[in-house]
Amino acid sequence: MGKRTPAGTTGEQPLVSVVIAVYNGQDMVGQAISSVLRQTHPSIEVFVVDDGSTDHTPEVLAGYEALDRPGRAVRVLRQENAGCGAARNRALELISGDYVTFLDADDELLPHHLETMLERYRQLQREPGRERTVVYTNAWQCTPSGINAERMVNREAMPAPEDQRSVILEYNIGHLFGLFPRAFFEEVGTFDPEQVFVEDWELWLRAVYSGWRFDRVDEVTVILSWSGSSMQSQRDRMAAGEEMALRKTLVRFEQELSPEERDKLLTRLRNGSPLAAASDAEQAMREGRTRDAREHLETAARMMPSQRRVALKARIARVPGGMHWLVRRQRAVDRSVGYTDAMRR
Repeated sequence: MGKRTPAGTTGEQPLVSVVIAVYNGQDMVGQAISSVLRQTHPSIEVFVVDDGSTDHTPEVLAGYEALDRPGRAVRVLRQENAGCGAARNRALELISGDYVTFLDADDELLPHHLETMLERYRQLQREPGRERTVVYTNAWQCTPSGINAERMVNREAMPAPEDQRSVILEYNIGHLFGLFPRAFFEEVGTFDPEQVFVEDWELWLRAVYSGWRFDRVDEVTVILSWSGSSMQSQRDRMAAGEEMALRKTLVRFEQELSPEERDKLLTRLRNGSPLAAASDAEQAMREGRTRDAREHLETAARMMPSQRRVALKARIARVPGGMHWLVRRQRAVDRSVGYTDAMRR
């Protein structure tokens, strides 16, 4: 990592390094960068890594790099296409911040994002044993129909610190847009370049089993893009990435895993992703295959007991008429977000 700048550029305010990896993002990366520059926190450095773009992304980035604003330096790095993890690692070699956060090129931060997380860190400093914590916030999804302010991305309660070793084996409890103390990467390491997909989850698994924990502020400060072109829609590759991450966790932490954790991990490897099962249930409901939908919901609820909403759907599916109610609800949700087949997760 780069040389540390202890107090940033404005008094005692900590310097925050914001890292954006982009590939062929000419139509959206400008909005992402601008959302960082509008942050109310005064001391920021921005690293944008162009991961081998072949469109007009370099020209867009050149305009931002030419800006001269105190506390808002934008530095552009270019490399041959190597994937998001490798691109973020390139920036991590050079950052000077006390904290680091990441932003995907098609997402945006609301102006108070960094200040909200820094304030939570100040609160955690007064709580014993919370030093090794990553803080993040909540988000809205921007779909083809716009933003539905009634549906936050994280609707389940944040798992307690003592439960996170188990729950993170069920689903990804962290987010790239969290605020990471510099010590996080010094202790845990950086993104695994072999992980082309779910490289974030692999790093969070490594972190949680190394003693780090996640904390969430339930205030929306981020807008995430969900469209047919977004990474989260590439289902098969995501599944392969999850399997790779789990196998690496099994090898790396074999001696530290409890019998229950080992059993849960091996069950995931045998049966696949519970989130994929939940997605299969949604797709079956769209197609009117209620028996299949019920079976997929049962599988998801069994493998993901911490997700209360999934468990509730599975219970509703067992009630006479419940499955038909779930089908109507799924279709209503799809209409509200402008769902297309390309958005299937």
